[in-house]
Amino acid sequence: MNNNLINKALKSKIANVPIWFLRQAGRHIPEYYNIRRKEKNFIDFCLNEDLVIKCTKLPLKYYDLDAAIVFSDILMIPWAMKRNVKFCKNYGPSLDPMIPEETKILQNISIINELTPLKNSIMCLRKELPSSICLIGFAGAPWTLACYLIEGRGSKDFINTRKALWSSRKWFMKLIDTLIVYISQKLEMQANAGANVLMLFDTWSHMIPNNFFKDCAITPVSKIVKILRSKKIYTPIIGLPFKAGPSIIDYSYESLVDCIALDWSIELKWATKNINNEIAIQGNLDPASLIPNDSNNLEKNVVSILDSMKERKFIFNVGHGLTPECKIENVKKVINIVRNYQR
Repeated sequence: MNNNLINKALKSKIANVPIWFLRQAGRHIPEYYNIRRKEKNFIDFCLNEDLVIKCTKLPLKYYDLDAAIVFSDILMIPWAMKRNVKFCKNYGPSLDPMIPEETKILQNISIINELTPLKNSIMCLRKELPSSICLIGFAGAPWTLACYLIEGRGSKDFINTRKALWSSRKWFMKLIDTLIVYISQKLEMQANAGANVLMLFDTWSHMIPNNFFKDCAITPVSKIVKILRSKKIYTPIIGLPFKAGPSIIDYSYESLVDCIALDWSIELKWATKNINNEIAIQGNLDPASLIPNDSNNLEKNVVSILDSMKERKFIFNVGHGLTPECKIENVKKVINIVRNYQR
């Protein structure tokens, strides 16, 4: 089941560059809305096995891709922690915010039991998808989940999270350690259910004060990897420290991930020179480049990325999720360019 292009590219440089897209089952595909309307709220949507399977497979109806990423959300762990997670139209996620030093950090939750529908969806997907399609499971990284838990919503600066780190570091790191356990459980469950690759999204890693980047981004991820390996889960792991800048160098060497996903702000020549040569690279097409009707510059940009990655283990992807405005024809054009590229 791991004999697919994605898994091969994570092990060695291969002639055919594999391709998939972050948030590829998202709102840019019209059919998504018809599926989404079958549940009143987003949490129930993520717990509906039939709908998860349909959404996960939806991009494969449109695109020649090498992977399907299971449809879910990183906030399913905070939901399991009883933080009253809701998704509100034109607002985004909202949670009951955690107050620094509060004692209600729910421990000893069985993530496997709480997220049984996710496990069942992955098991069905792995049976239904061809073996050539890599099935990807994922979780949010500890820092990013802590941001949502403390802030209670998305934020431009996550000031309350950063303040909690500075004022209540011992409590904050206890929260991080708790999340490490839950994230490890979620990833282990997905691997055992049939996921071929796992991914950790640290969407807000660029909000970490420089003094704490290792403690809050690198060490927690390395602990998660060690926990999984100690349980004989050897499924490759992709880490996305979004917009982390030069900190991705240490991340690439010390986090123990098998692949680092790059956002669109990273200069690729710099990346190939500085990032750990032993691990693979994924990214870094700007998803905004898939929005314009006039995509004359798109081919040049895609080829430039491929040229920069000629000597590396590489998976083509966007630097963050596809937006609702991106054009299906542009996505198809990118796939065609990658498929016809000669390494």
